[in-house]
Amino acid sequence: MFWLAGCGASHTQSGRPSADQSNPAGASNPADQSNSAGETAQSPPNGAPAPDNDDDAWRIRVITTAGDELWSFTEYELSSSLHPARIGTVAYVYSTINNWPTARFYAAEGHIIEEILLIAEALENMQTVTFRAEDGYEVSLTREQLLAPQYFFPHVSESDAGAAPVRPMIAYRWRAGANDLSEIRDEKPALIFGQTNPSQHTNPAFVIGVTEIVVDSAPSETWPVASAFPLPGPIPVGETVKLQHPSFGLVKLHYTLDGSDPTPLSSMYNPSTFQPELNLPIPIAEPTTIKVIVTGFGRNDSEIAVFEFWPAP
Repeated sequence: MFWLAGCGASHTQSGRPSADQSNPAGASNPADQSNSAGETAQSPPNGAPAPDNDDDAWRIRVITTAGDELWSFTEYELSSSLHPARIGTVAYVYSTINNWPTARFYAAEGHIIEEILLIAEALENMQTVTFRAEDGYEVSLTREQLLAPQYFFPHVSESDAGAAPVRPMIAYRWRAGANDLSEIRDEKPALIFGQTNPSQHTNPAFVIGVTEIVVDSAPSETWPVASAFPLPGPIPVGETVKLQHPSFGLVKLHYTLDGSDPTPLSSMYNPSTFQPELNLPIPIAEPTTIKVIVTGFGRNDSEIAVFEFWPAP
C-alpha cells in the first residue's frame, strides 16, 4: 500500500545606524567537492579607503527572476552604506557537513544576507533566493531556509551541546577547515550559513564566487515525494527496500520505521553522494511501515510517503 500524508560567534560590528538547485553542466561546488579556496577577492576590508578604481572590485548584482537589477554593490559600497538596515561587518565560526560526509568548520567575516536584501528592498516579497557563482554553480534557499534560526554546533554531527546562533552571510574573508577567526583571509565572496541541527548537510550549498543574488517572489515549490523499490507489499524475508528520488543527489531522505512521522532529525537514508555504499537499503524481516520525508534546499519539504511491507508467505 502507498499513500501520502499531508562558537560560537564573534561580532565585529561597525557604524551601526541600525526553486530548484539546478546547475549548468560543468558547474561544481568547490566547497563540497574539492574543499579548495578561491582566488583572493579584491574588495577592501571594512573601514578601508575606497580602491583607486572601484569598478575593478568584485561586484554582486541583486536581480529579479526577469533579470531586472534591484541593486548592485561592492564590499566597499556595502560597508559605507548609510541605509538604516545596515548592520555592519560580522564574524562567525560555522559548523557544517559535506556530502562525503565529513564534518568541518568555517571561520568567516562578511555581511548578513538579510541586510543586503533589505537595502535592495527585496526582502519583503522574497519567497526563494538563488545565489549564483561566476562559474554557473547556483543554490537556492526558500524564505524559511534563509531566515530560520541557525546555529554553530561545536560537536557537529554528534550533539547540539554548546550551540550558538549564527546568521547567513556573504563572506569576504573566510577559511575552510578553521574554527579560529584569526585564520580568515581575503577570498572570493561566498554564501556561508549555519545549521538547523548538528547533522544537517549544509556544505554542498555554500557558493564560492557569488556574482548574482536572484530574488523570486513566487511561492516556493515543494519537493516530490520519495518512492520505494520494490513496490510496497509482500517481500521475501531478508530482502531489502531501496528508497529513491529523481533528485537523489540534491535532497536528503529521512525515514522512520516505528510508525512516527519523520522529520529532518530522523534517520538519513542517503548520507553520502560520493560513497554510495553508505546509503544502506532497509532490511525487511517483519511487517514494516516505512515513512519518508524529502528535504532539500530551494524547495519546501515533501509530503510524507508511507510504504508498507510484510514478509511473503
